[in-house]
Amino acid sequence: MRSTILSYRKLEALIKKKSRQSPFLSLSSLGKSIEGRDVWCVTIQKPIDSGTEIVQNRKRSRQSQKKTPVVITASIHGHEATGSIALLRFLDKIQKEAKSIQWLDDLVVHCVICCNPDGYVHKTRYNAEGFDLNRDFLTQSQPETQSIVNLIVKVKPAVVLDLHGYVWKRSIHTHLGLIEPCTPPHNPAYEYDLYLKWALPLAEHMEAFLVAERDKFSGERFKSIKGTYIPYRDGKNGWDDYSPFCCSMYSMLQGATGLTIESPSRSEDGTTWLVLAVTAALSHISKHRVELEKNQTAFFRRGIKNHHPTHSPGLFPKYFLLTEKSGFESAYRKLILHLQQNGIKLYSSTEEFKYEGHTFPSGTTIVPMNQARANLAYCFLSRGEDLSSGSERLSELCAWSLPLSWGVNCHPAVEKIMAGMKPFKSFENDVQPVPYPEKPNPEAPVSVGILIDDGLFHKKSHSGLKLALQQMKIPFKELRAKDLAVKKALSSIDVLIYNGYEHLFYPPSNIRSMYRDFVLDSPDQQDACRKNLQHYLQKGGKVIGIGAGASKALTMILELSEAEVHSGGWNKNALLQIHYKDHAITKGYLTEDTGFVYRPAWFTNIGKMNVVASYGKGQDTLLAGYWPDYHQAHGKAAIITNPEGNLILFGLEICFRGHTSYFYRLLWNAIHSEPRK
Repeated sequence: MRSTILSYRKLEALIKKKSRQSPFLSLSSLGKSIEGRDVWCVTIQKPIDSGTEIVQNRKRSRQSQKKTPVVITASIHGHEATGSIALLRFLDKIQKEAKSIQWLDDLVVHCVICCNPDGYVHKTRYNAEGFDLNRDFLTQSQPETQSIVNLIVKVKPAVVLDLHGYVWKRSIHTHLGLIEPCTPPHNPAYEYDLYLKWALPLAEHMEAFLVAERDKFSGERFKSIKGTYIPYRDGKNGWDDYSPFCCSMYSMLQGATGLTIESPSRSEDGTTWLVLAVTAALSHISKHRVELEKNQTAFFRRGIKNHHPTHSPGLFPKYFLLTEKSGFESAYRKLILHLQQNGIKLYSSTEEFKYEGHTFPSGTTIVPMNQARANLAYCFLSRGEDLSSGSERLSELCAWSLPLSWGVNCHPAVEKIMAGMKPFKSFENDVQPVPYPEKPNPEAPVSVGILIDDGLFHKKSHSGLKLALQQMKIPFKELRAKDLAVKKALSSIDVLIYNGYEHLFYPPSNIRSMYRDFVLDSPDQQDACRKNLQHYLQKGGKVIGIGAGASKALTMILELSEAEVHSGGWNKNALLQIHYKDHAITKGYLTEDTGFVYRPAWFTNIGKMNVVASYGKGQDTLLAGYWPDYHQAHGKAAIITNPEGNLILFGLEICFRGHTSYFYRLLWNAIHSEPRK
């Protein structure tokens, strides 16, 4: 039987009511969602002792009156509402049994009942801007993500439990749901020995409790439960924790024991499964809170001493040195503010100094790596690794490097800096949008249209494009694939931009029934789109395709070019060296500069098309990420344009998840470059 999923209005009303009725519950708003809904946090603690603050070098005894903080998050994916319902029922339990719950003597628990209220309302995985919030914890581009990050930075939880659904490994019928820790590869910024020491026993304790309490379930499969799927213990690969874009993995970089917990189903038993798992977890955390706190203190102490015994010698430098990249000054401000908001200490040099042949000006930002959050700083600022030769199958993104993807000079220093330093003062003003030097003629503004997909494959692949345009303050009109079958749809558009799946232009017979509302209605409609776009180009309209999906659709399906598009496959991603030619589209970039790919694409048989940029040829041109067959793209075209300049195809992902703002200028240039008459 499916669990009763409440409307958000009802959920919110019950949260407020329960918080008023119990002295053990207090309610606060962490911030607002995109559509203005509160991100509510219910704090559970004994009213007579509400101490919550933990300091990084704390030394506590069992008699300490301070409480160990725990954070529980739910419904980061809005359509996975079982977590919110489970927490609501857990609050019922607190109301009724608080005086007899022993862990309340030791813990203060912050429950973010619904991290993604807009997604909950609209029954979508993503938020109102189309962003998967559980892929946003490094970039923190969305207000909901920022709310959760601020909570974690403020309370420094010893444990973070992130409630999700729905995972049921059919190959192991008696093991229901999933509880981390994960399979390799593990991010080198983690102190994995400290993490695993407590994450695995915590997972196994929850598992044992679920088995022991199986009489609480109603369905036969749940009543027959013999365990849960714990990837570290039960899997070989495919559920890795390399990417810290997710809530639980991000919390590991803040010293917490973070676990993603996946309910087996949306059913009543699935909700009960989560309630039991949380109950068991808090009991275990309370019992071992002293050891967990010592473990967290050991994490911070390794950072303070810059001593990481399980890592390769020299992995962590003594400092990172940050300076502005010419033309990208606001990116530097953005990165500095980002580091500060995540609790990382910064300093400024008080004089000019030299290091490894480079001269650094007075005022250079210095990030010392002998600080508590050194692991997080390393994860933000290091270039990353090339994982292409590994045997593990990665489940998510593994290339990011904020300096490379945002546009900031970052130099690791392994020796002492011979310069004075003072604490960095905050900027007086908030970070401004990235400036672009060539402003369009205000008397003749460019009218931009973008293709949207409304949620194909439970995603909104155009969301990164939307955010890029919004940050560059470029107005745009939204169009759907079906709109292009009507000739007049493009009559008021100067530039059409497509960043999404090629499947958007499939007829319904070529796609699964659950996604047919997002695609074309018939082959005739596909033919109409093809003719209308070809006519649009002939009349001087501009079409920009970004990434493998758009490039394949515009060439293979809509026949705007005879160029052949090759794709490196899903989830292959990398930061790499790109050779940019002197062209209006590449203005502002060096001849040898960087690029980013996700589902990489490159072009051959380009015919009359012009190559604007190409992939590097050397063995070291893949800087970080996972693209095992990158050799196939060596020296191949990465950006091409037709001779008229009004058809531009990017094999790169230049506006990915709000994360690659250094490459937004390529989009700006492409929009405003003048087609040849």
